[in-house]
Amino acid sequence: MPDDSFPAKTAPSDSAQASSSARNPVASSAGQSHVVPCSSAFRDRVLALAERQRVSPADLARSVLLLIPRGRIAKHLDPGEPASQDREEVRLQSGASAGRVLRRKPRLQMRLPKPAVGQPYDNTLLRKALALALSMADGQSELAVMTEADRKAEQVVEQARDKLAEENEELRRLAADLAMPVLARGITGRADALFVLGFPPSAVPDQSTIKQRWRRLARIYHPDSPFGDHERMTQLNAAAERLV
Repeated sequence: MPDDSFPAKTAPSDSAQASSSARNPVASSAGQSHVVPCSSAFRDRVLALAERQRVSPADLARSVLLLIPRGRIAKHLDPGEPASQDREEVRLQSGASAGRVLRRKPRLQMRLPKPAVGQPYDNTLLRKALALALSMADGQSELAVMTEADRKAEQVVEQARDKLAEENEELRRLAADLAMPVLARGITGRADALFVLGFPPSAVPDQSTIKQRWRRLARIYHPDSPFGDHERMTQLNAAAERLV
């Protein structure tokens, strides 16, 4: 039955989608049939790639499913089902309704071998697999071979990254412990300004010394630094303005 009455786009015949399967006896062997709804633009791209490679859409999907872990396929963007106005026109060829025109969602029809137990194929997975095949064909993605040595090297890098993150966190804690406390009352006089900049109460620093100290502390407390602190930076600015 038709699923809507929107204006239609002409669809490739089902026999056209299956033509490359006929050239490949493996693809047309016993298995499960899948009807995967997708946009007409996505369907056309998949069919064009299959035609260029002289295979079927099922071959493209199965190649990805065989070579790439499902977890990685699942992370790929799903092209999704067709929009409500994206419909194709199909004319019935036989039976009592011969000649009748149906409007339906664009789709890709594929026949795949039965999947392993506990790993069923669903439309989302098949669309993502085909999208990944298109991405690789366009040069946007590639299939990399990772050896055991590569995995060990990657683990070393990850461990070094984790250690560096721990060291940075420790430095952040030390900087917070050593930092001058934020004055709740703000900068009310010269003594407060000297305190915030780390000078003793009796110090009489010249402007050059004050600016050097401000620059050194600003590298630590500026909001864009790893140890940034907006409140301390604001008070640091106020202290420098008070003394200069």
